[in-house]
Amino acid sequence: MLRCAIFLITIILLSSCAKPPKEEFKAAEYMVGKAYAMQASEFAPTEYQAARTALTDASKAMQETDYSDARDSIEFALKHARRAVVLTEELQAKLAKDEAKRALEEEQAYQVAFAKALEEEAAQQAQTSPPPPKPKHKPKPKQKVKPATSYVVGDGENLWTISAQPKVYNEGLLWPLLYQANRDQIKDPRQIFPKQTLSIRRDMTQMEMEEARQKARESNIFPIPEAVTPKQ
Repeated sequence: MLRCAIFLITIILLSSCAKPPKEEFKAAEYMVGKAYAMQASEFAPTEYQAARTALTDASKAMQETDYSDARDSIEFALKHARRAVVLTEELQAKLAKDEAKRALEEEQAYQVAFAKALEEEAAQQAQTSPPPPKPKHKPKPKQKVKPATSYVVGDGENLWTISAQPKVYNEGLLWPLLYQANRDQIKDPRQIFPKQTLSIRRDMTQMEMEEARQKARESNIFPIPEAVTPKQ
């Protein structure tokens, strides 16, 4: 019985060894390819070359149906291919870190040199440029007319004269804006009355202003002075 059991175990082992390790070979081939793609031949040449040689040996052994030797070569190839990948990743990470550090140092050096060049240029200009002449007197700033948001009509005024005032629109042609903003109390633009309080729009666009000028030119309500009449 013991001899039969040993015989059966031997047959099983021999049958398993007789099967070609195709899946194991594909795994080793994939890992060696990954190492190649990561440029392991440059960063970990010893490990990469050992894995590649072992993979070639495994391929030859499989062709010769020496599957036991093929498995040994495949295992050796996997081991060294993985090691080549790890070493390559470590070295590439270190190179990237060193490159970032070098770039930062170059930028800092450039900033220092640029600031120094500016200081030297300013010092040189201060030595060669004559001092600016002192002003005899400071001109008084022009007083700006504060725009009004409302206006109380006085005696003898009309929409044209009100619109022409600096604190309103400083342009008589814009009187249609006053008329539109006060339609609730102005029925006829010719008829406004003293002590009426008119609202003054300040949110109009350039297009609305141009439309108001055009309406004023086309209307005969207020005579347009020759100074503001467009030349033909």
